[in-house]
Amino acid sequence: MAQPELDLHDAMLVQALASADLGSQINFAVLEGLARNLADGGIVHDLTKDLELRPSRDAVALRIVGAAHREVLAGRAPNLARHYPSVGGSPGPTLVEDFLATLASNRDAIVDGLNRTVQTNEVGRTTMLVTGLAHIGRTHDADSFHFREVGSSSGLNLLFDRFFFDNADGSYGPSDSRVRFEADAWGKPAVDISRCPRVASRAGCDIAPLDIRDPERRLTLLSFVWPDQQQRFDRLHAALDIASTSPLYNPPTKADAADWIDGQLGELADEPTVVFHSIVWQYFSQDTKDRFRAALRRHGERRRSPLAWLRMEPAGTAPDLKITVWRGGSIIEDDHALATSSYHGIGTRRV
Repeated sequence: MAQPELDLHDAMLVQALASADLGSQINFAVLEGLARNLADGGIVHDLTKDLELRPSRDAVALRIVGAAHREVLAGRAPNLARHYPSVGGSPGPTLVEDFLATLASNRDAIVDGLNRTVQTNEVGRTTMLVTGLAHIGRTHDADSFHFREVGSSSGLNLLFDRFFFDNADGSYGPSDSRVRFEADAWGKPAVDISRCPRVASRAGCDIAPLDIRDPERRLTLLSFVWPDQQQRFDRLHAALDIASTSPLYNPPTKADAADWIDGQLGELADEPTVVFHSIVWQYFSQDTKDRFRAALRRHGERRRSPLAWLRMEPAGTAPDLKITVWRGGSIIEDDHALATSSYHGIGTRRV
């Protein structure tokens, strides 16, 4: 059953607590301040009163903080920048006051941001992806597979095999990669990542894809990383550098997820295929969800080789990784939980 939609005030407070849990004290302080300002009928109320968006499911709180961060990164919000470690600042006592002033002084850019979908191409989530792929390699004896990702933002996670993963039970990927997930990225009990199949082909789609070769789109992607989480910034910059120089990189196709995956599965040879998404299901309409499931079921029932639906989506207070596999026309794994992690993929552990 779908969760009831929160109003914007409560959605901001929920996101504030979630940000604190994930280590962003700046977002926590700012979002609490935005909720107070909204309740008082201030600039936040003025900016959002006519929005035709769902506060929680359309992540309005993250749109606001992302829009302001984009102004900081572009050098257009110097007073707020002095609080943001992402540009060398340090949070001070006037953080919330300066944030609200930025909303007023940079109003047009903030309005643009409120109409921009949240794009967090979080490369940390590839720890969950690799966990699922290694399970497929071990359990279904797949040496190679076709990889298709929906809601893939700028397509960085399509290059997961250019990243390096290492934990107590194995390693995967080029050891000289600048995107690295070593001891601090894993929880316990450890997951075995040593049997990932080779990627035969890769492609992704998104309803509003970002081509990282465009500096403005790249700036937007960076703006959705929280300003006091330097490790995430470093990983994202490294992944952007890999994508910028890799002949394997192609920006995702702009498309509805259900239409696109139906077309992709209809064109692919009857060979092992993995469909993946992470923290995107909430943004799909019910119609898209229904058609997406129907397309997977229809293609799974006609194929002889494995078709795996691998997804990292919210499950209570944290996301989990689940898998459904069709093989020989029948489901042989159904909604099987494999792992859990933080929303940014760190702390990935076996369940």
